[in-house]
Amino acid sequence: MNQILDVNTTFGYAVVQPGVTQKQLSDHLRQMGAPFYMDVTGSGQDTSVIGNTMERGVAYNSLRADKLLGLEVVLGNGEVLKTGFGHYPNSKVAALCKYGTGPALDQVFPQSNYGIVVQATVELLPVPEYQSTFLLNIRDEADLAPTVDALRKLTQAGVLESVVHIGNRRRSEVTMTPLMYRYFADKGEPISREEADRLVQAELKGPWSALGNLSGPKSHVKHAQRRLKAAVGKYGQIRFVTAALVDFAIKATGIVGPKSINSFLNASKALLDLPRGLPTNAALHSTYWPVASDSPTPTEPDETDGGMLFAAPIVPQDGASVMEAIRATDAVGDRHGFKMAVTLNMMHDKSLEGVVSIDFDRRDADQCAKAKACMKDLNQTYLDLSFNPYRIDIESMPIIIDPEDTFWQTIRDLKQVFDPNNVISPKRFNLI
Repeated sequence: MNQILDVNTTFGYAVVQPGVTQKQLSDHLRQMGAPFYMDVTGSGQDTSVIGNTMERGVAYNSLRADKLLGLEVVLGNGEVLKTGFGHYPNSKVAALCKYGTGPALDQVFPQSNYGIVVQATVELLPVPEYQSTFLLNIRDEADLAPTVDALRKLTQAGVLESVVHIGNRRRSEVTMTPLMYRYFADKGEPISREEADRLVQAELKGPWSALGNLSGPKSHVKHAQRRLKAAVGKYGQIRFVTAALVDFAIKATGIVGPKSINSFLNASKALLDLPRGLPTNAALHSTYWPVASDSPTPTEPDETDGGMLFAAPIVPQDGASVMEAIRATDAVGDRHGFKMAVTLNMMHDKSLEGVVSIDFDRRDADQCAKAKACMKDLNQTYLDLSFNPYRIDIESMPIIIDPEDTFWQTIRDLKQVFDPNNVISPKRFNLI
């Protein structure tokens, strides 16, 4: 089930099976010279496009669920369902109009236990005339709230069209330090963990940083850059980079310039390519780094002793709400002895997806128990503040599912329609 069944370069869509990975589809589009690219997430190259879409993943320029055009699903009762116009034989518009006639069922299957998706049609993004990534180092914690408000207003005005990723310093540390360490190991000049940390700390500026993508006609991008600088430049240093500029900077700083700048650019290059639809395994290194030794780093997180748990609240996209969520997050971390890594992803102009993680040593039973207790506390805290989690693990299902809620009662009733024998993922996002 790992075939790319079709790529349409007129309307910009691809038909894929569940085993198709981010790298597989990205490489295929570039090899065929398609005028479209697949918007990728920061997860690994080998993650499933359909799998992430079914969990409503957030990519660098769009929301995966919004790009879903049609599904083919094997239901728990053995029937095969095609959504939209897909169930009409030889329909010429099945991939062009996702709603079809009658109820729209595409969004019934993400985060459900009703069926197994065996095929999906996903929308691609057109390769822009010009593309620029902006990097904002927020100067002070107090500047986070007005920065969020300013970015929301720019999105509402149509100046920003991508998903802006805002990360705290801990997120930058656990992401960049292993990349720095691995960069020197790969070039045959290994350094210690302490040296890698020193080089990264030399380049991290401020408690928060933001990354986003500007694309379209060059005049449009340049206008957006001016608007962005005027709106948020007062809160920190903002830089605009292109792929060509990064390559030039790497060469230039390799000749003259501090070692930290050149190595930082080399280590982060793969991350800067993400908005252009080039997936990478770079961010996976953060899963092992907190408990890794100075030995060469593994490429598979499961080969290590590092553990990582995530919470994913949805927060209103206004500065006051963001600061309330951050204060609550830090308080929970302090109670349990964990330093939280936080990313705030601007999903659109109304809400933020929080990606909150803690790292721990899986060899330590006490740490494992504390990590689970911390995540339970964190999710309950978000619920108490009405910052509802949009993803949640199996163990935490009971805190979001209320048997007296009409919504969950309806979800249970639909389960009887799609999967009457309850053979698919019992108790996942369901009362059953």
